[in-house]
Amino acid sequence: MRRSLRAWAAAVIASLLVLAGCGEGGSQKADPKNPVTIDVAVLAATEFYVVPWLVGQQQGFFADRGVVVKNIVAGSGGSATLRTQLSGGMPIGEIGYKSVLDAWSEDIPVLTVGGGAQGPYGGDFYALAGNDRVNELRDIEKWAYTNPGSSVYALSFLLPKAAGLPTKAERIAAGGVGEGAALLEAGTVDVAWLPPSLASRNTGKFKKVVSTGEYITDFQQSVITTSPEYAKEHPDVVRGVLAGWQEATQWIARNPEAAAEIYAKHVDLPVESATSVVKGAIESKVWNVGFNPAALKRGTEAAVVSGFKGDVEYCEFMDGSYLPGGASTELPTRCGG
Repeated sequence: MRRSLRAWAAAVIASLLVLAGCGEGGSQKADPKNPVTIDVAVLAATEFYVVPWLVGQQQGFFADRGVVVKNIVAGSGGSATLRTQLSGGMPIGEIGYKSVLDAWSEDIPVLTVGGGAQGPYGGDFYALAGNDRVNELRDIEKWAYTNPGSSVYALSFLLPKAAGLPTKAERIAAGGVGEGAALLEAGTVDVAWLPPSLASRNTGKFKKVVSTGEYITDFQQSVITTSPEYAKEHPDVVRGVLAGWQEATQWIARNPEAAAEIYAKHVDLPVESATSVVKGAIESKVWNVGFNPAALKRGTEAAVVSGFKGDVEYCEFMDGSYLPGGASTELPTRCGG
């Protein structure tokens, strides 16, 4: 996979570095009176990851800092979102953490400038409501995950390990974000990971068997990225986006119902279900623009379980100098000096 990713990236990286600075605002500096217009790529953009981007876009938190986020482009998770970002010439995106590790290990110029989703929210596993045999973690003999190399795949190993249970069980790739539900209904697996939006609108059909937050706390799911070249040439745009994202998360915490209405309209989800998703994300404190060393370490552990090899030099692909005031810049290792 890494070899193909490198070959593909070589074909698009030149266009990325050119197009990244060529939104409607061109290469000008971020200025509220004459803003830079960009698109962003967000993994699983029908899930909670997209909410701060939607709120920042619609409440003007990005525009207040001279950046207009015109389109929020959905990636399908993992490396596919990275491909969406690079191929589309989008200067900034929220990408799965393991995909960034893979890109960095292949010398693809991707720079992590902000946090993202740093907790296990949305990582729960469900069984059919009528399945009386499977009620807790120790009952699971067959897991459904999304795709090989995904954080969901890693969780199917990390959760039994954290509970002190054997990790030997059958694991079946569902092939996508919501396809695990079909495997449950067919009786192929005991449990499947279901995205919060799907679980929230099907409370009578499925029951939660594993609440991931009971076993794992800090967990880096996604990070906010750009290219080193774009960050160097447009630092004020990167800072503006991060500051707007931070303000959006603060606004969501104060206005969960209003945020849920914005989210529900975007994904065509019942407001009640959207409210459940948004409040769950708030309660778990999943959104954080700064860096969290414990979350990064756990995310790296998950990446290793999912096939990543080699040491991780955080200082080579993470830079906290663009973060807004009050955000943590601490990494698992000390940089410089």
